[in-house]
Amino acid sequence: MRVGVIAAACAFAFAPLSAQDTTRTAQDSAVRVFLDCPDTFCDFDYYRTEITFVNWVRDRTFAQVHVLVTTQQTGGGQEYTLAFIGLERFAGTADTLRWTSQRTDTQDDIRRGIAGVLRLGLVRFAAKTPLARRLEVSYSAPPVTSGQIHDPWNYWVFSASISGFMNGEKSFKSQNWFGSLSADRVTEKWKMNFSVGQNYNQSDFHVPVYDSTGAQIGEEHIRAITRGDDESALLVRSLSTHWSVGIRGLASSSTYFNQERVLRVAPGLEYDVVPYSQSTRRLLTFRYEIGPTLYRYRDTTIYNRIKETLFLQSLNVSLRINQPWGSAGIAMEASNYLYDFNKHHVTFFGNGQFRIYKGLSLGMFASVGLIHDQLSIPKGGATQQEVLLRRQQLATSYQYFGNLQLSYTFGSKFANVVNPRFGGGGGGGFVVFN
Repeated sequence: MRVGVIAAACAFAFAPLSAQDTTRTAQDSAVRVFLDCPDTFCDFDYYRTEITFVNWVRDRTFAQVHVLVTTQQTGGGQEYTLAFIGLERFAGTADTLRWTSQRTDTQDDIRRGIAGVLRLGLVRFAAKTPLARRLEVSYSAPPVTSGQIHDPWNYWVFSASISGFMNGEKSFKSQNWFGSLSADRVTEKWKMNFSVGQNYNQSDFHVPVYDSTGAQIGEEHIRAITRGDDESALLVRSLSTHWSVGIRGLASSSTYFNQERVLRVAPGLEYDVVPYSQSTRRLLTFRYEIGPTLYRYRDTTIYNRIKETLFLQSLNVSLRINQPWGSAGIAMEASNYLYDFNKHHVTFFGNGQFRIYKGLSLGMFASVGLIHDQLSIPKGGATQQEVLLRRQQLATSYQYFGNLQLSYTFGSKFANVVNPRFGGGGGGGFVVFN
């Protein structure tokens, strides 16, 4: 009797498991895919939900296919380049597909477009697995058209935006407003960009005032306002796969920089060591610009100027790389006024996201500026309020910024399951308990 019970229990326990094992074995044979988006947002949850004929993994060293997604700006949106890099038994197999979004596309339009390209690129790998028999191919025929595409806008794309931010409590209030207009036209030969922007920032502080005994006798109201505008125009002509020539125009004003009006025109020449067609994976450029700049100041400067016209030259060297091991970028920009080479400005930028070993990664960003060209600082100096509230630029010979992040992730290598429960949607993530 006891033996019969044990046999029945074993039959009950292992019967469903055999069916589960069959399903598990089939899914285990699916291609292991690592999705990598170093310079753009990828809706990973959406792709895991929509593309189920692969195994999504969170560690590149466990993947059989590394999908590297990089982007570059187009006249009307973004071009997404998806590089499918085979690993392990797919080593040596590679493919590159592209998809272009429009400026009017929503986030849902973009993620559906990228998902379609992901499916196309991954099918060639899935076709070599036991799951191939479960795949089907469908085709949506386009409407029949004749002749070339007619673009009534002639590649011009226009954009307008206004944004505001408000924050406050009993003793502090702030508001920030920004508006912009832009027009872009991008073709193989020409690149044109025109933009106008305005910004207004106001902060109000209510500071308690006390008498000699420490009793509050009132409060002081302090208001800090900074405002500015900027206008820019860029015209670039492609000369070859490596060379381009252009001209840049700038106009701006800023209370922070003591500038009532700044006007600049600067022709320039750029050389790309790597052909521009490979710019989503690597880009090394040298750009030189030179031209006059007219300054009209709000207050007399420390050099006893209220206005002046100076010639400025600049050199920019920039390197950007997106590879399976991560992404990195470094740049150097140097400029000086021709009348006095001691009036110069040199800035170094660097950023990167590096995969060191399995789940260990290092992220960093840093910039250092050597400043010797502050011509617009007011002769009268700054008040204590202007210093504390940063309402006015102060003299300095350098500035820097940096951050560093080291992270390590371990555990299950698979990332197939999506569970949005208690995800903080609808503003739940902003609840604050005092």
